[in-house]
Amino acid sequence: MNEKRRARAAARAEKKSARERAFQEQCAALEAAGFTVRDRSVSVGRANWQGLLTALPFAAAAIVCGALLSGWKFSLVGKFWADALLFAASVFVSIPVHEGLHALFWGAANGTFKGLSFGISCGSPYCACGVPMNRAKYLIGVLAPFAILGAAVSVWGLCVQNGILLALGVFNILCAGGDLLIAAKALFCRAKLLLDHPSRCGFCAFYPSAAGEQSAFPETDGKTGE
Repeated sequence: MNEKRRARAAARAEKKSARERAFQEQCAALEAAGFTVRDRSVSVGRANWQGLLTALPFAAAAIVCGALLSGWKFSLVGKFWADALLFAASVFVSIPVHEGLHALFWGAANGTFKGLSFGISCGSPYCACGVPMNRAKYLIGVLAPFAILGAAVSVWGLCVQNGILLALGVFNILCAGGDLLIAAKALFCRAKLLLDHPSRCGFCAFYPSAAGEQSAFPETDGKTGE
């Protein structure tokens, strides 16, 4: 059993090392193409508490909207234990779905699912994209879980006045706090390309130098570094 654990740990370490090497190679290639790099990432721990503060206004807005409505129901199937189990299962399932939405929308935006990786850092699951992309594509992938699992489910709960759905939406809004923090950084970043950081929360921003923009990494087509 210990040998299996060591083998799994070694495999995870090698995967992380390979991801870091690919990231460094991408950065070096972009700098060689005439870009200046700036690290806009933060640690996972910092992103967790700052992200929570970033998400609180959105969660509070959903709760306040709910408080203004009457006629709420707090059941899905009409039985307490069944509803409790269904809610707990939905919360549990929403965590991997959250990361899957990052991957799905980044893959769709870039036209390829290569360069996507999953893992756990400091107890937090993550999805990283190793393809340099413009700000719009980056934001699509970053905000997808917030928009679908958080905002959309909250609006659904408000529309049908179901407290369980609203609670699930608010939970996912809070889970997307780190994403909202990163999105805010990307929204006000004027770099040409953004490259998701493989081990921290956020990205490295690449600005074209005065020497001119070389097209080694256009917008991108999703095939960089293949």
